[in-house]
Amino acid sequence: MSYRGRGGGYNNNRGQFSSGPHQHQQNVDSFVAANQYPIEIMGWNGASLGECINFISRKCKVIVSNYSVDSNSGVLKGYVKNESQANTLLNWSGVKFAGQSLRFSKGVSNISNQMGGGASTGSQSTIETISQFLKARYQPEIKMLNLSNVKQDPTLTAQGFFGSLSVSSKFFPALMKVASDLKLDVDSIDLSNNELQDLQTLTSMAQTFPKLQNLSLQNNNFTKIKVFETWRHKLNFLRELILFNNPIVQANDPAEIQTIKLELMKSFPRLVVLNGEILRNEQVLIANLSFPFESPETMFFQDEDSRNLATNFIANYLKLWDANRSELMILYQNESQFSMQVDSSHPHLIESGNSGYSGSTDFGYYLNNSRNLTRVSSIKARMAKLSIGQEQIYKSFQQLPKTRHDIIATPELFSMEVYKFPTLNGIMITLHGSFDEVAQPEVDGSASSAPSGPRGGSRYHSGPKHKRIPLSKKSFDRTFVVIPGPNGSMIVASDTLLIRPYTSDFPWKVEKLPSNPTAATPGVSATSTPSPLPPTTITTPQLAPPGTGPTTADLPADIKARLNQIQQELLVKILLETKLNINYGIMLCEQSNWDYQQASVNFKNSAASLPSDAFVQ
Repeated sequence: MSYRGRGGGYNNNRGQFSSGPHQHQQNVDSFVAANQYPIEIMGWNGASLGECINFISRKCKVIVSNYSVDSNSGVLKGYVKNESQANTLLNWSGVKFAGQSLRFSKGVSNISNQMGGGASTGSQSTIETISQFLKARYQPEIKMLNLSNVKQDPTLTAQGFFGSLSVSSKFFPALMKVASDLKLDVDSIDLSNNELQDLQTLTSMAQTFPKLQNLSLQNNNFTKIKVFETWRHKLNFLRELILFNNPIVQANDPAEIQTIKLELMKSFPRLVVLNGEILRNEQVLIANLSFPFESPETMFFQDEDSRNLATNFIANYLKLWDANRSELMILYQNESQFSMQVDSSHPHLIESGNSGYSGSTDFGYYLNNSRNLTRVSSIKARMAKLSIGQEQIYKSFQQLPKTRHDIIATPELFSMEVYKFPTLNGIMITLHGSFDEVAQPEVDGSASSAPSGPRGGSRYHSGPKHKRIPLSKKSFDRTFVVIPGPNGSMIVASDTLLIRPYTSDFPWKVEKLPSNPTAATPGVSATSTPSPLPPTTITTPQLAPPGTGPTTADLPADIKARLNQIQQELLVKILLETKLNINYGIMLCEQSNWDYQQASVNFKNSAASLPSDAFVQ
């Protein structure tokens, strides 16, 4: 319990985010402002558009969004976060990609120029025209935005928005920019009948409407499943997709159809309905994307809103952290901060003689960037080990081993605390648990690692620099300060990661004291009538012989006294089906809010991790 913390001790990274209350709104507005800066790329067409964008992200550490190709010039146009990132790309001009040299240049930034001068009356008129179009097509009562057959809209055609292919290709990026400013509350979008062949002009839709649930793309011209990679892991709330009358869904090969379904489910983790067909069990899906157990011993949420926000954030964050950390960069901004520190000393382990503790735990991959303030006293060194902005943060991520967090399968092995962070109108999430190191880092930053401080040499066991550092299981504490971004998105303002030796699966679990210390023998009731006991301190009764099982009549009197008849019957049913002892049976029921279906799901997800004494012997 000494290192659970309730978030204490993580204040060293907040810096400029913790200004006074009179300034907090100004700070938030400044932080979340996404003033996109236009750039142009030439020499890219030696490979596909997506491959080029991924190459730039990987090589130059700059994310290009809202990109499209000018059909007249062949120039790839897109946006970066600010002019500084644009200058970074200029410095990369000449870098080789697919046998050619990429050339970067700055573009123009206002919406009128985005439209290529196609609108007839200038910038303000262009914005107003698009704004009025959106308001006319928006149905607030059902939260639907109708963007079908836009080329036939008389107002848009009269203003010259589709006078040429060059201007037409820029319509949707401009429309999404205006829609973002209008802050429309949208659950469903209809993009049918727009002659769409790909999603290049719609890449920004995922940022504008990140919580979109229903989307119609019927009566377009999508031929390849690859086009949906543009939105991969971005429309994480998309539930229903309509693709009728697109070549992609008109295949006759059952195997090909199944492949398409699987790829779409990979791209959209909450996709349930495709063209009216149920692809997967929604209840099971929801259970798998949330935490089955919310034990008050391991989970604390200040309120229901913070619970929903935090659990969804953590489940998706760790999934990408284990699979592809580059995709997390959209959550970090220029002012975001990340630091990592190593703590190899845990008195609890040493005092308890925990068998899982190994004094030879190797922290070699972490030491070079460790910002342990008890060991790093120099202000200059402290600041050097603090990663600020996307580029530095991603570089730090690349120097950490690849990992596996089993938080979906075994959420009970993790502990979480969530509080509101009113200064920035956000939340603070502190997560405790363990992970398995599964592969070496992309970039080995351990070569210059050296323990600092007088105790560093023998405790860390970094070993000779030429040796490959062994991978192992480790425990961690990680604290995020998450604030609201544009259009319902989330931004990580501060991220601190503490790495420590693996302790146990339940280092935060409090040992239960006997409710009646005077009782002579476990399993034998005291002569006096005890007060009602919490479920985890109930003495396990002897159940009925195998084949018959317990009945409500077999329940102890104190249990029957505090449970109604329906709860008693549910408990007995759970005991019969799971073979849990009564202690764990009651915990399962209570943590499932006495819902049979939820209890069944929770037991299925956690049965493998339960100790042997959880079951009737």
